[in-house]
Amino acid sequence: MCCVFPLLAACAWAGAVPDSEAIRQAIATFNDPHKRATVLAPGANIAPLGRMGGPGVSRVYFEATAIRFVTPDVASVKASASQYGSVILKRSTPVVFVLKREGGVWRISVMRIGGRGTR
Repeated sequence: MCCVFPLLAACAWAGAVPDSEAIRQAIATFNDPHKRATVLAPGANIAPLGRMGGPGVSRVYFEATAIRFVTPDVASVKASASQYGSVILKRSTPVVFVLKREGGVWRISVMRIGGRGTR
C-alpha cells in the first residue's frame, strides 16, 4: 500500500510533462504573428499588443516561466514578454496566460500584460 501512492504521484507527474510542453509550444507559436490565430481559443480575450511596439525595438517575444494546472484542462501560465533594441537592450514585462484544452489541443483563452495579478 505504501508503494501505491508514490507510483500514482509519479504517473500523475509524468502525464503533466507532455501538457507542459504543449503549453510552452502554444506560447511559442503565439510569438509568430502569422500563426498566432492557430493557438487562440474562440472568443479569446487578448491584451492589445500595439502598446508594446515602437521605433527601434523588436517585436515582443513571450516565454513561459511557470505553469500551474488549475484543472486538468485549464492552466495558468506566468510568462515574460521581452523586447530587444539598441537603446533599451532588453525590456521584460510580466504576462499571464490562461490556456484551455479544447479537443485535446491547448489554446490561449486569456492574456494580460503587466499590472496587478501578474506577479
